[in-house]
Amino acid sequence: MKKFQRRRLAVAVAASVGLVGLANAAFEEVTEANPFDAITSTGENPSLVMMDLDNDGDKDAVLFHSYQNDNYPYNYGGTSVWENIGSATAPEFSHVPDTSYASDGNIAVSPFADDYDRYYGHPVSAADLEGDGDLDFFGGQDCAYSGYQLSYAEVESDESGIVTGVTQYEYNSSGYGSNPFYQNTLAPDSAYGSSGYGCGQSAFAAGDLDNDTDIDIVSVDQTVLRVFMNDGTDSAGTFMFNEQVGVSNPLLEASSLTSPYYGAPAVLHDVDADGDLDLVMGTVSAAPLRLFINEGTASTADFVEVEDTSGSLDVTSSGWAAPTFADMDGDGKDDLIVVELNMSEPELQPRQSERRISLEGSQSIRYFRNTSADDSVAAEESSSNGGSLGIAAVLMGMLFGLRRRRR
Repeated sequence: MKKFQRRRLAVAVAASVGLVGLANAAFEEVTEANPFDAITSTGENPSLVMMDLDNDGDKDAVLFHSYQNDNYPYNYGGTSVWENIGSATAPEFSHVPDTSYASDGNIAVSPFADDYDRYYGHPVSAADLEGDGDLDFFGGQDCAYSGYQLSYAEVESDESGIVTGVTQYEYNSSGYGSNPFYQNTLAPDSAYGSSGYGCGQSAFAAGDLDNDTDIDIVSVDQTVLRVFMNDGTDSAGTFMFNEQVGVSNPLLEASSLTSPYYGAPAVLHDVDADGDLDLVMGTVSAAPLRLFINEGTASTADFVEVEDTSGSLDVTSSGWAAPTFADMDGDGKDDLIVVELNMSEPELQPRQSERRISLEGSQSIRYFRNTSADDSVAAEESSSNGGSLGIAAVLMGMLFGLRRRRR
């Protein structure tokens, strides 16, 4: 039996016994009245973090670019802040200036202007590394800076919970321990290149993969996905990460990368609402997003790639795509948001039928509403259907007879 057939059978079993699995995960693109259409900041290597900057109960947008194209007073550093002046159920975004200037919202000046500069790590993902309730920023690196590991910026808030800025730990550390990731080999360098990891742009996804309340790291290198477990800090305050190698790597058998995914943005998120983290990978060129479902537990991850995502997370990008998740309509379910840089060839110019001008790109932020059934409803419907359990028993017997293989 082919892999995709086994996967579909497994999903059918999960649905029949009332488990919340991939069959109950569905995202539908919003093409009309997309609130993210108001965001006009553009640039290279875009990525997005949704967070409540002013502690008013709704999500604001922090857009990162390695080089951004905003004009004064919105052009300081590599971030662009867009305040949600709507609500948690009906977002409406307004651009926040990077310097003192008239503002229509609660946030008068971007708290990140000049603090997260355009040369720092991109793409950016976020997680609460310090356990203080703030989302901290993790940035990828390219080969030129890979010897200094990932970039890291700790978000700061005041006593009212309003974000005031970041402490940016320089990758060229001014002293041992000043960067908590100092001397951790999380990014590929020449040594990893000789070991087959490749040396190109890298990206990171962060989340708790072993249910011990600290943040672990998935590294997207040029050739493979690698997993690092967080073992705390040493006496100098430097994080100690233990790379999971061989059979200990929960992404080992599903981690081979091809060119559209070298160093691609990625995010850890519970896509199928079963209590553990799954992995969604974006793209660096035209290709579908990749979905790795965690078939293990919240304490012991075991990722398997879903080859047929139709009806669940079925997104194809025409260029760069950076995914993230946030509840944008207040229904308690996190929606999918994808920052996409569409690459297209310009029209032929007169008398230039054999020559093309350079490639042009246009940025869009795509919004996919989570239309999954409520967990409680799915469980109630399944438990009330006595016949489904008998079918499930037969299907489970068939599954036990299959030898599970992965790519």
